[in-house]
Amino acid sequence: MVYARDWYGKHGFTRHPSLVVQRKVINIGELDERIDELLKTGLARQEGDVIRVDITALGFNKLGGKGRVTRKLVVAALEATENAVRKLEEAGGAFVKVGGGGV
Repeated sequence: MVYARDWYGKHGFTRHPSLVVQRKVINIGELDERIDELLKTGLARQEGDVIRVDITALGFNKLGGKGRVTRKLVVAALEATENAVRKLEEAGGAFVKVGGGGV
């Protein structure tokens, strides 16, 4: 005899979709390409030779490290990859971790 035939298998706990944080990532190369457009629209601002941008205002919450940086950028985001932070610092910029606020 077989008892509890449905006991084993693919069962488990799943979180409600409203509780799961969706990561929206923008890569550093794409951000560098779009920076002129962001300066014109006011979503980024020039401060001396540094350009400040808050990617949470763009709808992104993570900065990826794919691509290259050609300008001094100070990027504010909830999180960033180590590669992205390294590339920003090599170009003379910085990464600022925010908790939901701005730059």
